Amino acid sequence: MAALPFVLGGLAVAGGSGKLIWDKFLKVPPNTPYDIVVRLNSLLALKTSGWDILLSENTRSVSPQNSTGDNVHGLVVGVLGSYNRGKSFFLNLLCHSKLPSGKLISTEGISITIPKKTSENIIFIDTAGTDTAIPKDKLDDKKATEALLREVALHLSSFIIIVVNRLRATDQTYIQQVLQHAKESQQKKEIIIVHNLMDVETVEDANEVIHKEVEQLFDSKKDTIILQMGNQQSLVEFFGSENNGIKLRHFVLTKVGSPSAQIWNQRSIDGIMSILQVATSERRDLNVIGEMIHFINTKLPQIFITENVSGEDPQQKFEVQLNAKRTNIVLSQRRELEDLSRNPVELTLSPKLAYDEAGYFIGIGSMDYGQWQPFYDLYETDDDIYVIIDLAGFKKENMKTKVMEKAIVLEGSRDDLKTQLPQPVVRHQKIPFGRFKLDISLPAEIELVGIKPERDDGLYKIKCSKKKTTAIYLE
Repeated sequence: MAALPFVLGGLAVAGGSGKLIWDKFLKVPPNTPYDIVVRLNSLLALKTSGWDILLSENTRSVSPQNSTGDNVHGLVVGVLGSYNRGKSFFLNLLCHSKLPSGKLISTEGISITIPKKTSENIIFIDTAGTDTAIPKDKLDDKKATEALLREVALHLSSFIIIVVNRLRATDQTYIQQVLQHAKESQQKKEIIIVHNLMDVETVEDANEVIHKEVEQLFDSKKDTIILQMGNQQSLVEFFGSENNGIKLRHFVLTKVGSPSAQIWNQRSIDGIMSILQVATSERRDLNVIGEMIHFINTKLPQIFITENVSGEDPQQKFEVQLNAKRTNIVLSQRRELEDLSRNPVELTLSPKLAYDEAGYFIGIGSMDYGQWQPFYDLYETDDDIYVIIDLAGFKKENMKTKVMEKAIVLEGSRDDLKTQLPQPVVRHQKIPFGRFKLDISLPAEIELVGIKPERDDGLYKIKCSKKKTTAIYLE
């Protein structure tokens, strides 16, 4: 089933009455492969206009539909990589896009591509590349914005495709950090690395680079995929390796039109698409715009600070929503404004923001900010959703649970365990304490009646029944 109508359904609120007002949306530039672009290019843009949403001409013939969460699922694939590594070129090959040659494609914010003819249940998410130059006074905003983009792509995606060129030390560090974040994620991530050898032409040169940069550096072994095309089968070569307990699959692209490209390019694309098409267990609800907004709202209170004028927590609660009058994402208090240049909001990035070598946030959502998140498992059957949270050491009165149709939010606090001991000397302390907030996005809408949480040996278990889809027949 085509994914695009259901992704657009998440934007229907912008037009009111469940419809999109097409003329209000800015257009995606014609020389890009993207269907939907969220111009999340600056966190500080939330002071005024927020983040514009752009739609391509291809979307105008599509009728938005609401995702019920029962039968409408698709695979979300995040395409990551530093600036000018060929992510857009790679997406063109995957989606069979015919774009003007020689054009420099600049990816903005969160850019979404959905194949039109094949694999319509796959959604590709591309983000603005890193390493681009920026004026000095905008450097902090750029670093925080790019870190948030990485977090969003990693959160939404079940598959991660990392695009590199000839391997550099910075690429190796980037891959290591992405793998570490993927390993720490609540959901399992499948990882594919695309070695885009755009300057390699001959078969001999390609084999030499593959041997040095794929087989030796990653200690990878050649493997094959059986590709079924009608009644015919063919073998597609790739390279398999393991890093930090995560299995990696490596595919190779070389310079378009070269002798080596005749061997590698189409086979690699076919192999990757074959892997994605059969990954049915990793599919999820298609309201990726709504899920993106929900996830961003869990991060903003720790990214921004405000003056502590009342003696309360200095981290103000910030939320973004779709603007009711226009077609962009704004702070919730500006949702009804038509003129977004008026009354800008004072925003200041937290001085506590820190980043790892790949540009991901360090400490966001953890005890480093006085707020941390318990571990949880999320399971889904045909009829129910099960959430199991590790909440050892909590008093019932110190926790509250809010259940909504698409999310469960837990807030509470755990006492510092050393306060229960007589003047202890701390030798090692890793169990988090203090206040916490955990936002759990659900893969489908649930019924809000009959929910009975259970406590069992430090685990907090919540069983929710999925909302049934109703239909009427007209004569």
